Amino acid sequence: MSLSVLIVDDDKAKRELLISELVSHGVLLADIEEAEHAAECRKLLGGRSFDLLLLDLLLPSRGGDPHASATNGLELLRQIVIDKDLPAPQSIVGVTSDETALSECEHEFRSLTTQILFVRPADKGWKESLRYLIEFIVGGKKRRHDFDICYITALRTPELEAVLQLPYDWSEEIAVGNGILVRRGARDIAGQSRRAICVHANQMGPVAATFLTQFMLEKYRPRLVIMTGICGGVGSAPKLGDVVIAEKSWDWQSGKWIHDGSFEAAPEQKEADPKLRALALGATEWMPGFYSKYRGVKPTSLPSVHVGPMVSGSSVVADPSMHAKFKIQHRKAVAVDMECYGVYFAASVWNELSARVLCVKGVSDLANREKGDDLQRFCSDLSAYVADQVVQRYFESQ
Repeated sequence: MSLSVLIVDDDKAKRELLISELVSHGVLLADIEEAEHAAECRKLLGGRSFDLLLLDLLLPSRGGDPHASATNGLELLRQIVIDKDLPAPQSIVGVTSDETALSECEHEFRSLTTQILFVRPADKGWKESLRYLIEFIVGGKKRRHDFDICYITALRTPELEAVLQLPYDWSEEIAVGNGILVRRGARDIAGQSRRAICVHANQMGPVAATFLTQFMLEKYRPRLVIMTGICGGVGSAPKLGDVVIAEKSWDWQSGKWIHDGSFEAAPEQKEADPKLRALALGATEWMPGFYSKYRGVKPTSLPSVHVGPMVSGSSVVADPSMHAKFKIQHRKAVAVDMECYGVYFAASVWNELSARVLCVKGVSDLANREKGDDLQRFCSDLSAYVADQVVQRYFESQ
């Protein structure tokens, strides 16, 4: 069960009791964070999003403060609910085992929380209430997106670095298991705060890309999934520094070898989201502005935009003769990479919600014809820029 919970309580025994109950209902230990005072709670809320906040009515203000009071808890709630200075969890529940504290501040706490649970080991009522609340939140998560955009890259350098230059207030890197490191960010687009998350694969290839995309979809439930980075050009049309919008992708190695030694391809194509693809056509108009302002190493002429199939495979392709095979599989193939198909495939089979998906990459090599290692930075920056323009226009059109 994917449910992120923050427990804020200076009573370790009560925290352990709550954790035990959460785990008994399927919440993963890795998805539960603990804080002992209000200052620690503020730090954790600023670093990640939570579905559920379990907040003690009586809190110390900071570490080493011997005085737990309702004033600290109420001030924290006002910052979250009224002032909106801190990201608000979907549900905020007050927890206490102190009858006096509950009677003195119950009215104001109830006005700022979903409910209040009176937590004691011998009581069963709070356990039932917590179970119903967990079921309600999980049911709601199945019907909503938690993040607006998920940026995925194959390489940390320079591809992810290019995404991190986009104007989101990116958080510090967070380890979320399986060797995956993510950063969260937000920015205003079309008058609303849009939440983004970015990640790079820890291995190359379509299998790693499929796993990573599936993980990000299930854990963060993004509305848009955008892959950026570099690719190889296929055929005579693309030149170094051009940008490719992958309208569809497939695994060029899918098929069978037959008895005469020939290979019989059996590609299963997955397509980009039509709306994102249509918005990306505007890259031709955006290109001159980006190109003229770019101060790093760049192509000697204005890059072109190519919209067409991008084939993927688990092997690096450095043989120009392979281009003919790609063209046999689809005569309009314009690029090859190792990840696009995996991203498209994972998005196509995610059945909890729909996610719009698009792969935008810059051409940094042309098999054996030319290789532009010095343009990898430019291609990464360009693909991130084009993706960002698509994202802005998507939300402006909503």
